[in-house]
Amino acid sequence: MGGRLKKTRGLIALAVLLSTLTTGFAGRAVSDAIGGRTEVMFLTDEPGNWFTSERTGTPLVVVNTGDQVDFDRGTLTGTEHTVTLLIKPTASNLVVDQDDAGNGKIGARFDAAGVYLFACKVHPYMAGVVAVKDANGNIPPVTKEQLPFIGHLGVDSLPAETVLSVLTVIAPTDADKAAKWDIFTAANETRPATPGVGEVWIDTQFERVPGQVDNQGIAKPGSITVVDAATFTVEREINGLDPDTNRLWNNPHNMWANTALDTVYNTNWFSKSLNRIDRATGDIRETIIPGQAPTHVVTIPRPTSTDFGVLTVPLSAEQDMDKIRDEDQRLKIIGHFPTGVGRNHPHAQWITADGSKIVVPNVFKGLGVAGSISILNAADGAILKEFNQSPLGLNSALLLPIAAGIKGSTKAYVANGASGQVSVIDLNTRTLTKNIPVTFTPNGQQGGQFTIFDTLQFPIQTPASPDGKFVGTAVLSLTTIGRPPTGSADHVAIIDTATDNTVAFLPTPAGTHGANWGAKLGGGYYLYVSNQFANVLTIIDPDPNGDGSAADAAVVGTVLLANGSTGAGVTDGVGGQGIKPLPNVYSGWIQDTVALSGTGQLSAEVQGWIDALTAAQKDPS
Repeated sequence: MGGRLKKTRGLIALAVLLSTLTTGFAGRAVSDAIGGRTEVMFLTDEPGNWFTSERTGTPLVVVNTGDQVDFDRGTLTGTEHTVTLLIKPTASNLVVDQDDAGNGKIGARFDAAGVYLFACKVHPYMAGVVAVKDANGNIPPVTKEQLPFIGHLGVDSLPAETVLSVLTVIAPTDADKAAKWDIFTAANETRPATPGVGEVWIDTQFERVPGQVDNQGIAKPGSITVVDAATFTVEREINGLDPDTNRLWNNPHNMWANTALDTVYNTNWFSKSLNRIDRATGDIRETIIPGQAPTHVVTIPRPTSTDFGVLTVPLSAEQDMDKIRDEDQRLKIIGHFPTGVGRNHPHAQWITADGSKIVVPNVFKGLGVAGSISILNAADGAILKEFNQSPLGLNSALLLPIAAGIKGSTKAYVANGASGQVSVIDLNTRTLTKNIPVTFTPNGQQGGQFTIFDTLQFPIQTPASPDGKFVGTAVLSLTTIGRPPTGSADHVAIIDTATDNTVAFLPTPAGTHGANWGAKLGGGYYLYVSNQFANVLTIIDPDPNGDGSAADAAVVGTVLLANGSTGAGVTDGVGGQGIKPLPNVYSGWIQDTVALSGTGQLSAEVQGWIDALTAAQKDPS
């Protein structure tokens, strides 16, 4: 990354660079004004080009004051979306939002000159920009009143071209991706001194795979990259060219495995499908359709339960969660229940180690970005408690709650994307006890008073370590701008669960998104981190000296995911989102796999993984 903007420190130097920086993409698009009265923007499944102008083919369109843009949510995409106006000029009265996802068209007529930023609340990193010219043909700058982030840079406004040039989500071409994303080579690769155990599966969701198309012949991205944890090398790549995907492979997003670790389940977030994959061979054995935009998949532990091994799958463009049973080599939907009252749009759930409760973040409910967090009974889906966003108090942090993690069966941690905080929930008393800020403004400020508009950072996956000591929260940045205390745009926050305070912040590559824990050979755990705007896997040791403190937590590995399997190109190995280390070392799941040891139900390879675990890793409870 060298001299890239994210490495720049010092607000004065940063402001100077920002005021002069343009990219070829931004300059080209802003100078190309619309000639008619109506423009069409398609919502797509294409990384960096999720909102695509029919005329320019980019996520940016320039119009005149009074012109209209029609947003088409159904032609080029595989699932439902919202179109939500997040940022607009202060003089504008335009309001665009939906309280539910859909596929229909939405029109907007622009009443004031300036920059308008749109997003999808179901897929929050989908972004598009409409720039509106004034009577003199100029596009006014973006002000700190529109975007408080700018004020933290020490300036009152910035040119539209400058703002666009640092947005990682606006990158329609390979050249734009190379400029804004972290595209590494083998020279940047480092490996931990101590091996891991097993494999690490990463949904490299944005990788371009030649010939991978849907049933209409439209190209769809994404692959799964499998890393050998013993050597930290790429073993193989799995993609949607397998005929058993039924051409429903589209932005593979998240995974889980069955108890015997012979099957991996994978969701396709920009589609409606879920895959059952043979772990050893990578062959896709079956693809079914649970519903609109399935996100994460987690199985129910506890062998004494009649639901043991049943998959839970939230549908983020709907209101519900599916239960799916894998039986006789076939997937069957056996249950379907709401995750909250009304419209919920659930995302990344987690289940308690005893298999009794499911904690579900409901990303948004109604207009705006207010969401809720539900505690469900795993047996029947009953809502035991729903925490709803409120104007004051702890619940006010519930803005785009996106992902949950659980310490054993007692305490849940939920990342709230738009407030930049991790909510802590006592599952015994069913109370929200604390919100932990994990994001920073460009000048290093932190606190509950700052939202995504101040930080342009978005916390996502936040799993608790199997031993219950730490929580690792992946924090994604929507810009290339670094900030204290790490000097990077993205980072991982390590939370000590004894105090529920952050004890370390570690710099990570662009688009830090997924996080999950895997076994470290000889004892302890690695936090494996995926990066959606980079082509590497990051490996963090939370406690290198083994003293129980994460004060010395460190990045100990950066593994290149590009393997040339689809040809050399900027998208090879990029898009890391869902990440699943195997064996599944979390309490409640690992004990069930260990119980199969010596029964002949585990493959020789998986048996070797289990044999390599320490006693504490075999039973972290």
